[in-house]
Amino acid sequence: MLLDKNTSIHLSCQQFDCDSFETSETETRLKFISRQKTGDVVCPYCLGSHVHVHGSCDAELKDAPVWTGTRQILDVRLHRYHCLDCGKTFMEETCLKYPGTRITPRAANWIRELLRWHMPISAVHEITGIHWETIRNIHLGMMEEALDWRRKELQDKGYRPEYLAVDEFAVHKGHSYATCVMDLVQGDVLWVGEGRSKECFNKFFEEFDLAYLSDVKAIAMDMNASYNILVEHHLPHVEIVYDRYHMQAQFGKDVLGAVRLNEAREHGSRAKELESKASETEDATLRRQLKTGAREERRNYSRLKGSRWTLLADGESLSPEKRETLNSILDSHSDLALCYAMKEEMCDLFELQDPDIARRKWNDWFESAKASGIPALVKFAELKEKRLEGLAAHARHSITTGKLEGA
Repeated sequence: MLLDKNTSIHLSCQQFDCDSFETSETETRLKFISRQKTGDVVCPYCLGSHVHVHGSCDAELKDAPVWTGTRQILDVRLHRYHCLDCGKTFMEETCLKYPGTRITPRAANWIRELLRWHMPISAVHEITGIHWETIRNIHLGMMEEALDWRRKELQDKGYRPEYLAVDEFAVHKGHSYATCVMDLVQGDVLWVGEGRSKECFNKFFEEFDLAYLSDVKAIAMDMNASYNILVEHHLPHVEIVYDRYHMQAQFGKDVLGAVRLNEAREHGSRAKELESKASETEDATLRRQLKTGAREERRNYSRLKGSRWTLLADGESLSPEKRETLNSILDSHSDLALCYAMKEEMCDLFELQDPDIARRKWNDWFESAKASGIPALVKFAELKEKRLEGLAAHARHSITTGKLEGA
């Protein structure tokens, strides 16, 4: 019967030799000892050759397993050296250790291959047993390599972006924000900066080579931040295009949403008023009529409260039942019907392809909105009218921040 004590091995890796090992049911340990001669060592600080051994230390490195279910560990004894010329101490270098980790290059390659299959870090941790922070650092290194390769590829081709998008996004569950700039043609993220203020976005122009942006024609953005001020200052030749989906979303919230809720509250108030009168009257017939009216107001209240997405959706995409409900709501609420019609007309404006026609029709749209007398619609028009040129520019450059939002 062959026993472990009858097995001998001898492994060498540069100055390291392994001639002993330990095994158990769960792991194998290979013991490497340095055989490096002092005369071959050069101080990394002063490049002096007058060094001597100042001590030693042991490093435990995790390796990729040879057998399923059996971990493999390398116990490596390294020299610590002292330089007589500069007085500094330093550790012996080893190729057995992947830089910045406590694993071997073979284990790092194993992790890299698993990550290339788009496995999450938690899954790679479960498979390898290696700490997730080590896996994350390797993953970051892979991404940096990919980004460097991509930059070199575009540089070799002489590529320069023509259309950009800038937007903010929430990190850490919305408690902090970052700003991102994307090349809309290639889909490459050019820059990410912490924060969402104008000062934070200004770092993009300080850190980025503006000569690389000389061919940019237009930048898509929303209207919430003051990004347009910085773009006009640093890139005066670039047109600003305000994103249609942000515009439509704000109209849905600030106009349709506000008018809908106001109408619903009026139905709720009338229902309470009719219920109060019904409880006070002694006439049974009148009481029944008042209660019937109160129930009808409650139904109208509930119908309006539940019609948010019906009002925001494209009318042609609605089912016959929802289309009938929408028509019923609009027929009985004139302000809401007008705002809905203005929404439909606004969506059509983003389909125009002639900037001059777009500018004229946007002017007409703003004038009609301000003449409506509906407070929410008037306020919206007065605010957005200041961004007329950026809205009309969509007819010349049909770009949005949609690709950046998706990324």
